[in-house]
Amino acid sequence: MVNTRSTRYDEETTIMDGDRRIVKRQKDERKSDGKRTKSDERRTVRRQKGERKSDDKKTNDDDRRTNGDDKRTVRRQNDDDKRTMKRQRGDIRKFVSLKKLNEFSGRTDGVEQHIDRIEKEFQNNKEVIERKLEETKRQVQREILEKIEGLGHQLHRASITDLGDGSISPGTPLQNSSPMHAERSVQKLLKPHTYDGQSSWSMYRRQFEAAAKANGWTSQEMATSLVISLRGHLEILQGIPEERQNDDDRNVGALE
Repeated sequence: MVNTRSTRYDEETTIMDGDRRIVKRQKDERKSDGKRTKSDERRTVRRQKGERKSDDKKTNDDDRRTNGDDKRTVRRQNDDDKRTMKRQRGDIRKFVSLKKLNEFSGRTDGVEQHIDRIEKEFQNNKEVIERKLEETKRQVQREILEKIEGLGHQLHRASITDLGDGSISPGTPLQNSSPMHAERSVQKLLKPHTYDGQSSWSMYRRQFEAAAKANGWTSQEMATSLVISLRGHLEILQGIPEERQNDDDRNVGALE
C-alpha cells in the first residue's frame, strides 16, 4: 500500500515535473520568441531609422542643392537687378543731361532772338533818327533860303526906291543888290551863342568858326564877335591891350 502511494506520488511528481518542464519550455520559447521579436523589432527600428536618416540625408542634400540653386538664382537675379538699375541710372543721367542741354539751347536761342530784336529796334531807331535829322536839315536849309530870298527882294525894292528918290544916280552901281551880298547879309544874322565858361571851349570854338565861315567874317570881325560873345571869362580881356583885341588869334590863344 505504501509503495503504491509512493509510486503514485512519484508518478504525479513526474507528471508535475513534466508539466513544469513543458511550461518552462513554453516560457523559454516565449521568451526566446519575445527576444527574437524584440531583436527583429530593434533591427526593423534600426533599419527604419537608417532609412529615415538616409532619406533625411538625401532630403537635406536635395534641400542644400535646392538652396544652393536658389541662392545662385537669387544672386544672379540680384546681379541682373543691379545691372538693370545701373543701366537705368545711366539712361536717367543721359536724359537729364539732354534735357538740360535742350533747356540751355532754348535759353541761348531766346537770348539770340532778344539780341536780334534789339539790333532791329536799334537799326529802326537809327533810321528814324537819320530821317528826322535829314528832314530837319532840309527844313533849316529851306528856311535859310527863304530868308535869303526875302532879304534879296527887300534889298531889290530898297534899291529901286533909292533910284526913284534920286539918292542914287542911274550910273552908280548897286553894290548891295547882288545875290552874293544878300546871302552874306542874311548869313551875318547867324550869330553864335554866348560863351559862359561852363561848356566845352573846343566845342564852342567849333560852332563859332562854323558861324564865322557861314557869315564870311574877316579875322577882325571874328575877333570883335568873340569879344562880344564872352560872358564867363571877361577877365581875360584885362590881359590883352585894347588896341590888340581885334586880333582873333591872340584872343583865342588867351582863352585856350
